[in-house]
Amino acid sequence: MAERPPRPPEALVPENAHFTGPVFFDDAAEILGVVEGSVQGPGSLVVGPGARVKGPVEVADLMLAGEVEGEVAAAERASLLEGATLRGTLRSPRVRIDEGAHLDGPCRIGPVENEVKGKSGSP
Repeated sequence: MAERPPRPPEALVPENAHFTGPVFFDDAAEILGVVEGSVQGPGSLVVGPGARVKGPVEVADLMLAGEVEGEVAAAERASLLEGATLRGTLRSPRVRIDEGAHLDGPCRIGPVENEVKGKSGSP
């Protein structure tokens, strides 16, 4: 029996959309538009080309192809792909920065003290 391909991430903010406020997700998510506010979840986040996040990002795994302005904490790994821009602090135990990506701020490679747990917005 053939393996099923991995489920594509849920598009939290589609292309040409603008969202203001905190964003929470559970599994895998993708941002293709603009978010002004925090983005938080225990899974993988893709910030697509042309997408922008202005606020803190706290996830397990970040794949950045667009722009983030704010503090980023990736509990497992952070990847800045060609064309990506991060303006802010980056903390993650594993970091990949491709040629053509930009990091404007400090980077701490090592364990993330307050690792992302299943946050759902409730105490």
